[in-house]
This record gives sequence, structure tokens and C-alpha cells, in this order.
Amino acid sequence: MTRFAMLLLIGLLGGMPPVGAVDGEQSYRIGIGDLLQIEVYDEPDLTKEVRVLTDGYISFPLLGSLKAAGLTVKGFEDEITTLLGAKYLVSPQVTVFVKEYSNVFIFGEVKQPGSFPLYGRMTVFEAITLAGGLTEVANASKIKVIRQETGGQELSYELDLNKLTKHGDTSEDLELQANDRVIVPRSFF
Repeated sequence: MTRFAMLLLIGLLGGMPPVGAVDGEQSYRIGIGDLLQIEVYDEPDLTKEVRVLTDGYISFPLLGSLKAAGLTVKGFEDEITTLLGAKYLVSPQVTVFVKEYSNVFIFGEVKQPGSFPLYGRMTVFEAITLAGGLTEVANASKIKVIRQETGGQELSYELDLNKLTKHGDTSEDLELQANDRVIVPRSFF
């Protein structure tokens, strides 16, 4: 599916990627669960659709297991190009395209909790906005982000988004990664 067809389909289904998501695709960090289309020009046997596994790796012909999670799309393209050019092909032309993006999950005191595609760079505030915003009983000063690292370790961050909404301080507006869970607790009066 071409990029234009994908954008048209997304538009028809009622949701366009955030502004800059398509232009910024090369800087998008690949996440666990992303579906990648890897094309090697004039090499149909090396053009593959692969999903990033839970360990952050993909399997690719000739090269075996490659770490993809955490790399930018451009960085991953460059790595495959370098590896193929070192042993197998003369001046390979590699293109990596994200066909399906990973999700972030938003739970708790938001108006529309659920799973949301991570099209590119997205912060906690932007994700909460996608979820319809906070409810009247949400505690914006105790928002938690839980992140599963590729090594299996779980990290937890606590954010105070009141600093952003009341004072314009963006220092705690964490950039989300694939499969992050955002939990908005209820405020106790």
C-alpha cells in the first residue's frame, strides 16, 4: 500500500496522523509491535514485511536477527544498507516504511480511555488530549507512565501535568514510546 493510499484510508476512517507524523516518519523511533515494510530496490527476495518482536528484533534474509526497536526509521535504513553493502550487494538502496504503528494505552480518568496509535513523536499531554482530555475528578499531578524496556525491565514515571497546564512548564511532558501505559488516577478531595 502506498503512503498516499494509507493516508487516504486513515482519513476516510476518521483519524489523520498528527501534523508532521508523515514528514517526521524518518525520525520516528521504531517500537515493539510495529509492522515494517523493508524494500531493497531491484531485489524482490529482500523486500519483506516484518513485525518487531517483543525482544525488539526482526529477522531479515542474509542478515539474520537485527535490533530494530529504539532506532529511528532512517537509522534502521542506514544500518540495513551498510550491512547489505558490506557483504552482499553493491550500493544497495533500502527503504523502511512503518505500515502499522505501535500503540500507547491510556487508562483511568480520561474521557475516552483506550489504545491509540503512536504515529510519531507524542507526549503524555498529547496522548491525553487524544483520549478526550481529563475528567473532572482526574488528578493531573499524579499521572503515571509505565514503560516496558526491551530487556524486560519495567520503568515507572510520575508526572505533574499541572505544571504544563497552569504554568506552561513542559519539563514533565514526557515523550511516549511504543506500548507505554499512561494511567490517570482519580483525585481524592
